[in-house]
Amino acid sequence: MRKGLFTLLSLVCAGLIWAAPAPANAADKIVIRFAHSNTPSDMDPYHALVTKMSDKLVKKLGADRIEIQEFPAGQIGSEERSFQDVQQGILQMTVLAVNNASIFSPSLGAFDLPYIFKSVKEFDDCVDQNWDLINKRMEAESGTVAIAWHSQGFRFITNSKQPISTLAELAPVKIRTPNNPIMIGVYRAWGTDPVPMAMDETFNALQQKVVDGQDNPLVSIATNRFYEVQKYITEPHYKLWTGPVVVNVDWLRSLPADVQQAIIEAGRETTVEMRALLDKQESASREFLKEKGMVFCGVPTDEDEWMKRAVSIWPQFYPQIKNLEIVEAFMKTLGRQLPR
Repeated sequence: MRKGLFTLLSLVCAGLIWAAPAPANAADKIVIRFAHSNTPSDMDPYHALVTKMSDKLVKKLGADRIEIQEFPAGQIGSEERSFQDVQQGILQMTVLAVNNASIFSPSLGAFDLPYIFKSVKEFDDCVDQNWDLINKRMEAESGTVAIAWHSQGFRFITNSKQPISTLAELAPVKIRTPNNPIMIGVYRAWGTDPVPMAMDETFNALQQKVVDGQDNPLVSIATNRFYEVQKYITEPHYKLWTGPVVVNVDWLRSLPADVQQAIIEAGRETTVEMRALLDKQESASREFLKEKGMVFCGVPTDEDEWMKRAVSIWPQFYPQIKNLEIVEAFMKTLGRQLPR
């Protein structure tokens, strides 16, 4: 019987940890292949996260015992492919947008529901208070758990066609979305016809005018150079970009107990430090994009209608999420009622 790693995470806080057998040679260096989709830069949160994890693990265990090898810029493949590689043991870690992770762990669809988080703090509170439950569902559904979480801010809409301040102005604009049914459903509720595609295909699609626009946080818009092929930025607050650092449960359990503990502690510490980094990265990205000539159109003038339409579709996706434990727990944390 599989014993949930969420119990392990709780035991760490109490100074206890699941004992795992040591490898044949306990002195062998553990090499962690960590893949992500972003191009490393000073502004890139993925690269910052990998660097923090690496530094902490080396400090805790020593460079002779552990090493993180970074595979950035989609070298291994799309975020979805990297998640599958973690499941299969080809990779040890990956970080990805939660809307790509929820394809494999449907309960994570709780994070995809539009307007569920009205601020980054609400996201932080929901993760902190429900960490074990989230990992319980992830393990049951995908054989993975999250050792860290971070946010990159709200996903804003960019496009090359026209300024957008209302739903009427959004309607004729062809927007790329992730291949995520909830996000696709949101854009359809707003009266437009979204085009789902992988992140690593998006720049070329924008450049070749296959689509007019896309949505991502400011940091991602900057690091992916969307300013080269986009002009306008509209700022609805419908979805906070959130993402886990994912590991395979069986791989983690196969490690010596002190290594398991170091990885889990490093993940928690990195989660806290990434929160402090967000405001700086978001502010720097906003100024950078202005310098590159992008025009900020502000919050939609009719965002109440955007929210009304988006929240109305929640019940349509409960069957897809399947298990509503996480959604219900988030509603309890936030002091709200689940839309029915």
